[in-house]
Amino acid sequence: MYIRENIALAISGLIANKMRALLTMLGIIIGISSVIAIVTVGDSMTGMVTSTMNDMGANSIQMGVVDKPDENGEYSGSISGEEKSPSDLITDEMIEQYQDAFAGQVHAVAIGEYTGGGQAKNGRLHANADVRGINEDAFKAVNVDIVQGRSLNEREVKTEKNVAVVSDKTAEKLFPNERNVLGKEFKIHLGEEIHTLSIVGVYHFELSGMLTAMAGDISTQMYIPVTVSKKITGDPAGYEGLQIKAAAGVNLEQFSKQTQDYFNRFYRSNAKYECKTYSMDSMIGQMTSMMDTMSLAISVIAAIALLVGGIGVMNIMLVSVTERTREIGTRKALGAKNSAIRVQFIVESVIICLIGGVIGIILGAGLGRLGSTLLEYPQWPSIWIVLIAVSFSMAIGVFFGYYPANKAAKLDPIEALRYE
Repeated sequence: MYIRENIALAISGLIANKMRALLTMLGIIIGISSVIAIVTVGDSMTGMVTSTMNDMGANSIQMGVVDKPDENGEYSGSISGEEKSPSDLITDEMIEQYQDAFAGQVHAVAIGEYTGGGQAKNGRLHANADVRGINEDAFKAVNVDIVQGRSLNEREVKTEKNVAVVSDKTAEKLFPNERNVLGKEFKIHLGEEIHTLSIVGVYHFELSGMLTAMAGDISTQMYIPVTVSKKITGDPAGYEGLQIKAAAGVNLEQFSKQTQDYFNRFYRSNAKYECKTYSMDSMIGQMTSMMDTMSLAISVIAAIALLVGGIGVMNIMLVSVTERTREIGTRKALGAKNSAIRVQFIVESVIICLIGGVIGIILGAGLGRLGSTLLEYPQWPSIWIVLIAVSFSMAIGVFFGYYPANKAAKLDPIEALRYE
């Protein structure tokens, strides 16, 4: 019997037993759709994280003061978590010397320290805000879309001016009827203290799709001079970390190592701490690798459903062989070869898995698109995952269909004809 006739026979058998065919395909559908949806959402999350980290500063390195290992390469647990003294922190003098030493290679040295979460108020109007202290170079290292006014300048940082750059969401909540809010004053409540700030700039805040439902209560970043932040928090002068953006064309890996070596000159006599640098490229690579590993692990778990589905296909094919024993005996009595009987049942098994696979691909693509859209990084599954899914579903059909097909092919024609 030709392959085309086998396919037609398999399809007619599925149509005749629609419910049984659907239940047989269910494991395949769930397995394929789960894998495709998970991989698609994983790709979306990877893309979103990569985009976010690029916005935080492409061509940048992060540097922080970390515990120094002892001669055995081990870290002292008593050191970790200790409050650093002013002598352990990176000072403004160190930064100035570094910028002079690496003139032409450094585009910006950004400082950012968390001040606290608070509530900005203008009379009865209010908006939640997470306040950060920054220096004049902070917005040169990260992508911030200033839509009104400007960022903080060096004079405002050095003279501890009570000024702020706020989000457009905060500006709309505090001054709903004002088109130009530059120079407007408001109060920020931080703990028990109240501070009056003047707006010098407004940036555009992009709301994530997952946070849209919380839009009324969402806290946006508010930026103030780092010197004002230090005064509010009472933290000692100096910084635990920096973000340094390299100039265009600088080898980031080499630049990162040179920067680390330079700052560690100041920590040679420090028994507890040293400086450590991390390039954004390496951080993005590590994050992407971690996300890919998580997607793979979850996909493998989801693929167990395919194994269960394959066992279901084998089970139903064994039932089919039993139901069609007399038919098999008749065909063999008329001269059908074992190979023809075997191919007939394998084709039927493959058709079941293939149809289930196609339904699973459509369902998985839809779920993956929905999930990635909610992450505000919409994606369709890649052609490769679709091809792998189709090939895998066909392979399952062949693998789990071979045993029932082989059993049917080996039936004795006389015994088969006697079967009731």
